[in-house]
Amino acid sequence: MTKRVVLIVLGAVLLALGGVTAIGGGALMALFGSSDTVSSGVQQVSTPTRALVSEVAAIQDTTGVQTVFGNVRLHITATPAGTGHPIFIGIGPAAAVDRYLNGVSRDVATDVTFSPFHLTLAHHPGVARPAPPGSQPFWVAHASGTRATLSWTVTDGSYRIVAMNTDGTAPVSTNVQLGLTIPHMFAIGAGLLSGGIVVMLLGGLLLVLGVRAQPRSPGADSPHWGPDQARSTPHPSPHAGQVPRLGTPAHDTPAPAPTADP
Repeated sequence: MTKRVVLIVLGAVLLALGGVTAIGGGALMALFGSSDTVSSGVQQVSTPTRALVSEVAAIQDTTGVQTVFGNVRLHITATPAGTGHPIFIGIGPAAAVDRYLNGVSRDVATDVTFSPFHLTLAHHPGVARPAPPGSQPFWVAHASGTRATLSWTVTDGSYRIVAMNTDGTAPVSTNVQLGLTIPHMFAIGAGLLSGGIVVMLLGGLLLVLGVRAQPRSPGADSPHWGPDQARSTPHPSPHAGQVPRLGTPAHDTPAPAPTADP
């Protein structure tokens, strides 16, 4: 594999990897914002029953998450809609909530979509009249009033979220907003965005260098001969005369005849 191909392939890989990283970082920044909080926006929910209840949320291994990110917090804000009754919202252990609402008419949210917002509810009939929810001691977090706001540090366990009127009557109608705060998410997104851009620049540089590199010709390492130059070693012609050595008569010069003594 030539150096040119290596540069092009490596540059393309880094360009793609940097692009994915930058997009992910930008998405985190847009989703959580500078407050490190993702929000559902204000949504109106209602039920003709006495309570609107979430599915059981089984939360595990929060210690590791808190070690890496810090305390993850759930925020809920609810205001009355329609009936105008003061609203109670609470988070409690699933088993305790189920005992409290046993025999009480309620709707349980089994699914939620956000675009557009829609709750899928499962109806549980009942005729029991519950005690006011604010009088119950099992809530791990709760708030009530015309603008009920709670903030809860997420911990291990099985929980339900409950929305009711403060007096436990039906129906329940409220404007609710949920938010989840995960510390440092905006900073993590910014780091991913910056790192992705740097990797993209490096990949683009390698790609340009690879494209501009001249491919090596097959005979690049062999000597270049001119068209008029002979490649074979010249041999002396058989007809060429030999250069006479000094003191040696040439072959074509006759030697003098010897003279006899008188």
